[in-house]
Amino acid sequence: MLSALAAANLFAIFVGIESPDTDTLVATRKKQNTRRSLQESIYKIYDAGIFVFAGFIVGFDSEQGNIAEGMIECIEDTAIPVCTVGLLYALPATQLGRRLLHEGRLFPGYDMPSAQEGDQCTTGLNFETKRPRRDVLADYRAVLEAVYDPAAYFGRVRRVGRMLSRGKRRLEAPPSHVFRDLLLLGRLVWRLPDAGPGTARQFWRTILDCAIHNPPALPFMVMLSALYLHHGPFSRQVIAQIDRQIEDIDLGRWSTPRLAPAEDKELSVA
Repeated sequence: MLSALAAANLFAIFVGIESPDTDTLVATRKKQNTRRSLQESIYKIYDAGIFVFAGFIVGFDSEQGNIAEGMIECIEDTAIPVCTVGLLYALPATQLGRRLLHEGRLFPGYDMPSAQEGDQCTTGLNFETKRPRRDVLADYRAVLEAVYDPAAYFGRVRRVGRMLSRGKRRLEAPPSHVFRDLLLLGRLVWRLPDAGPGTARQFWRTILDCAIHNPPALPFMVMLSALYLHHGPFSRQVIAQIDRQIEDIDLGRWSTPRLAPAEDKELSVA
């Protein structure tokens, strides 16, 4: 299947890993992620010339102790540069939403999020968590800080650059796109300092490493580097908001909202 995707010139794929914790994967019915080595599976995708985006979630009931360390280790082991890490959010008309409503753990208004509450990174956990809320937020913050540090992010990009197999024939872009791509590269280089201290140095180190070890992968290393212009600053923005939430808990300014009434009917496990 991977060879067919590569032959169609597909170069990126999103993988919902969700959590490195086996109990969590079983509880969320993602048992397929427990039957194989995640690292080996991701490396096979790289070997097919396709790089990976991945999704992770913090806040499951089944999490035990510090989940941050295991999640960071998983991200580093699989060398996935772009990781969408979010806080668990209970949506209405889902199995999770029905279960939490049945247990009387949902916050009021959970089924009518406002336009300002569409950001799962900062407005997740719309329910009473099993672990202390502060611990969940602290774990989430630790993951974001670790994986979007410039040295860590570009370190994973360099590893992908060495593994990404782009030597086989691929569909070529029209010559007219060359000038456009050069302009985009110029804009990227110009904006690198805005992404945070050390970003420009890490970028040039990454480009040089790829040029030496795997030149055909260079366009994709530039693409992954460009994505940091958003993810780097955005992660720091999210961390600042999470810090404020943690401070509110520490200073007693946050308390569990009045919970939505629990449903008396039996829980549907659809």
